[in-house]
Amino acid sequence: PILLNFVEATGSKTGALFPTGKRLEQINGIDVSLVDATMPAIILKAPDVGVTGYESAAELDANRDFFATVEEMRLEAGLRMGLGDVAKSVVPKIMVVAPPRDGGVITSRYFVPMKTHTSHAVTGAVTLACCIGAEGTVTDGIEDKGSIIDDAMEIEHPSGRLGVTLKLHDEGNRIEVEAAGIVRTARLLFSGEVMVPEEALAAAPAA
Repeated sequence: PILLNFVEATGSKTGALFPTGKRLEQINGIDVSLVDATMPAIILKAPDVGVTGYESAAELDANRDFFATVEEMRLEAGLRMGLGDVAKSVVPKIMVVAPPRDGGVITSRYFVPMKTHTSHAVTGAVTLACCIGAEGTVTDGIEDKGSIIDDAMEIEHPSGRLGVTLKLHDEGNRIEVEAAGIVRTARLLFSGEVMVPEEALAAAPAA
């Protein structure tokens, strides 16, 4: 495993983890959290927009009514987050969440924004982890915080799970993200020996 830490990720585009100053608010009568860690995003619960949160990317892409609903919410989120008219922008992103089914902390579907990601963006995973780590957000009650071990959690997505690490200090009116990162892996490609003649070693300059 290789840990990739994001430095100064909080408020990447807006200057604050919660740009509106609220951890939970409503858009069109639906609970949302507007979060900006490595990527500004609107996060909402799947059943609130007529899906389960466990659909495949292809199933969600075919649901145009769903996309019409969340896109209208995304446009309003952009205004509230100080990003202006985001009709022609890919931010804020959309994340739809549901309880985990396979030992992770939460299930997420990530949109880019008018197409479902076949797995999950790394930046979106860090943003979602910050939402989970903070109290009083839209993920309260659906995440499994018991699955978080040594600040590490796994987010379930259409293609599997993505590991995230988070050190977040939440003191009510003050919230600080000390470190946020992604756990990636590397595969050994080659291991071997090179035969070097003794005379070549003897002629080599001293290090």
